[in-house]
Amino acid sequence: MLFDKINNLPISFYILENERIIDCNLNCVNLFGYDHKEELIGLKPTNLSPYVQDDGKESLIKGSDYIKKAYSEKHVNFSWRHSKKNGDTFLAYINLISMKNIIFVLITNLDEIKVLDTAIKDRDKMYKLLFEENINAVYLVDVKTTQIIDANEAALQFYGYDLETFKNKKFTDISLFEDEEIYKNIELVLTHKRHFFYCKHKLANGEINDIECNCFSTTINGQDYMFIMAHDTTEKMKQNQIINTFITQSPYPIAVLDNTQRVININDKFSDLFLYTKEEVLGENLNNLLTTIEYRDEYKSHMDMVFNTNFVHVKTLRKRKDNSLINVEIVAFPITYNDKIIGAYVHYIDITHKIKANNQLNLFKKILENNNEGIIITDADGHIEWVNHAFTNITGFTLNEIMGNTPRILKSNLQSKEFYKNMWKHILNNNHWHGEIWNKNKKGEIYPEWLNINAIKNNQITTNYVGIFKDLSERKIIDQKMRILAQKDALTGLYNRVYFTENLNRIIQKEKKETSAVLFIDLNRFKDINDSLGHYAGDQFLIELSNRFQKYFNGNNLIARYGGDEFVILLKDCKGKQHITRHAKKILSIINKPFIFEGNYINTSASLGIAIYPKDGTNSDELIQNADIAMYEAKNHLEKKIFYYSPKMRESIDERFKIANLLRSAIENKAYNLMYEPVYDVYTNKVIAADMMIKWTNSQLNAYSKQKYIQVAIQTGLINSIFYSLFDDIAAKLSTLTSFNLPISLNISIEQLEQTQFISHIKETLNKYKLNPSNIEFEFTGYHMKDFSNRINKNFNDLLKMGFNFTLDNFGQDSACLAQIKKYHIRKIKLDKSLIKNIDNDTFNYELIQLYRIVSKEMNILLIAKGVNLEKQVNSIKNLQIDGGQGKYYSKPLTFNQLKKLLNEKS
Repeated sequence: MLFDKINNLPISFYILENERIIDCNLNCVNLFGYDHKEELIGLKPTNLSPYVQDDGKESLIKGSDYIKKAYSEKHVNFSWRHSKKNGDTFLAYINLISMKNIIFVLITNLDEIKVLDTAIKDRDKMYKLLFEENINAVYLVDVKTTQIIDANEAALQFYGYDLETFKNKKFTDISLFEDEEIYKNIELVLTHKRHFFYCKHKLANGEINDIECNCFSTTINGQDYMFIMAHDTTEKMKQNQIINTFITQSPYPIAVLDNTQRVININDKFSDLFLYTKEEVLGENLNNLLTTIEYRDEYKSHMDMVFNTNFVHVKTLRKRKDNSLINVEIVAFPITYNDKIIGAYVHYIDITHKIKANNQLNLFKKILENNNEGIIITDADGHIEWVNHAFTNITGFTLNEIMGNTPRILKSNLQSKEFYKNMWKHILNNNHWHGEIWNKNKKGEIYPEWLNINAIKNNQITTNYVGIFKDLSERKIIDQKMRILAQKDALTGLYNRVYFTENLNRIIQKEKKETSAVLFIDLNRFKDINDSLGHYAGDQFLIELSNRFQKYFNGNNLIARYGGDEFVILLKDCKGKQHITRHAKKILSIINKPFIFEGNYINTSASLGIAIYPKDGTNSDELIQNADIAMYEAKNHLEKKIFYYSPKMRESIDERFKIANLLRSAIENKAYNLMYEPVYDVYTNKVIAADMMIKWTNSQLNAYSKQKYIQVAIQTGLINSIFYSLFDDIAAKLSTLTSFNLPISLNISIEQLEQTQFISHIKETLNKYKLNPSNIEFEFTGYHMKDFSNRINKNFNDLLKMGFNFTLDNFGQDSACLAQIKKYHIRKIKLDKSLIKNIDNDTFNYELIQLYRIVSKEMNILLIAKGVNLEKQVNSIKNLQIDGGQGKYYSKPLTFNQLKKLLNEKS
């Protein structure tokens, strides 16, 4: 931008780099008497100077001193004797301005000014020279008052005044700049530091124009005057503004080059893309900044084309400031002025992501092309656009043969119109369908296939359908043999999973106008029967239960043993939800009825999920899966044993499955850290215990609440792996520290206490590390303490006998009662965080904790406050005489080494 502005000035200048001329303007060429500026390129300033200057100093030495001074001070001015091509010399006033590694040299010919000054002292000659014979607007101004003294006809026409009116005005009257700025410019003219400036002038008709004032001072009869030659640059300024706006507002990165291919301007988009600031780029050659070695010849070739009036459009690689490489599309074209190329515009478009996306598309295409399953893609109207090789192998049709047709060309007519109607209804409602279908190949042979159809949408509008299928011909033959071998469950005599699934499809297709329901039943705690009375007792119970089911339904409905302790039942011709619920409740009552085995009463319960046809599925897979999902929902709600399927349940199942996978991976890879949260004595500020906790290093797992992943861990049995890892770790640490007397708390779930192997594992670990269990406490929540089973009670007592202590966690949140607290010899009670959070504002919580304090004191139980984060909470729990506290106020969770260090400091 600076180069452009100076290049258009009516003064002479050249540019130095390494003390050699690399560019100049036309005025400079004329000043030194040369024909072309190429004659000046490469010369040194001393080549344009006599051997010695007027003061007798050598030009070479004196010039080098000025150049060094310019580099250090940025701006230097002085008088200098120059020589022309023909050998004539002239005295000049020089301004050196340094920018980075280049120097701008501005030259004012003082000899010409003196000649002109002599000429215009004669008033008649002045008028003849500057007024009457000049086609430009010229006027004379009194420097001291800025009063306009005289003007030529061109000036009067331009400004729109007659001579007398114009002479009654001052230069400050027509200029829109502040007086201070005007006088500053006049001073620069008087001292020969500048012979031009820009301003805005107001004309007689009110128009405001951009003006370039070319000035020189003179003295007439001892009075200082200034000749001003005014050039209207309004249109030029508009054009420059348009160009600047084009560059700055362009959505693409742009660089502007001069005729030496050096950068004279860039926009912000260029900086954003290549990470260079404007200051870092100006004056540089882009070949050095943006290209790697192997692309530099290519860059030079492209620039040569541009500077030979060619348009260049290429895709290539460029290097950013951080040395990362990006794919770019480049459009470059020359800038011409007076039929000469004076520079170039270079536009960049970042196509890195586009190329990456294209590569991914090509990869996906290869994957689809080489897939073993047949793939067919249609448009939104069902016309075939593409098929893969596997499609051709299975059907016999090539892409050229089938393109533009619809998949109806494969129709076997074995399925009814109703089948296809339901299939498309499901696709339109759910954007997908999967199932078994019979089609016909090019030879007319009918074959079965498993087909998945998915709708592809763009902005909620279907654009394509994708079908993926596999030939089931061989599988059907095998299935037929298996069907003959295995239709019934060997133990109960009920139908098995395979038979039930296949017949369910057949029945709902046959009676598709009727409403049917699939009931999925899972026995609760069936494992307890096997563990306590043996597998034979469990088998006899299943046989008896199956007989009860068959007796109740009397062969009118389809019943199957789906798994070890799982049953599925198809209720046909349902008369509504009440009818289904009535049967479901009867099934639960049949299960709840005691079973006597060798004098032992066996009691159990079940969880039951229901999926209704066709609302919850139109085939056996969907119905059974959704009934299974509803059953698991019932398992998670102990107070409600029957659940009907809803789509939201599937989201919950998917989430639990994801959490389970994350947990399993984290446990296997030990992607966790074990931390300890100290518990402090509220009054002595001593550490009296520590809670052991696990901190996952997996960010996805950390996104879920502790309550959620613990629930999944309990449901999947992963809670055992988590607990055993923690218990083994702390046991190993404590076994090496004989002087460590701080109780460490570990969380256990009631589900773990239900397991027979739990106690044996604890004993094995104690024996392994020769550990005294007095320093380990087990923390649990008191949910359903009153309903603890015999096994839980036995395991509790066994742990107490071994020497373990128990802490009741989250007290005040659950239904634990004081009788159970006393029964299980609870040593500590931890108040739930919700009671502490607003203790200073919540009167009810405050009084409730007062009551807990009285009772705990009476029962000799320590009362601990959790979630103590603020000083005001500390004051409140002190007032309530609570024994201990833990939370951010006291300490964040620590590593074991940090905990040991803290204990040493406290002691």
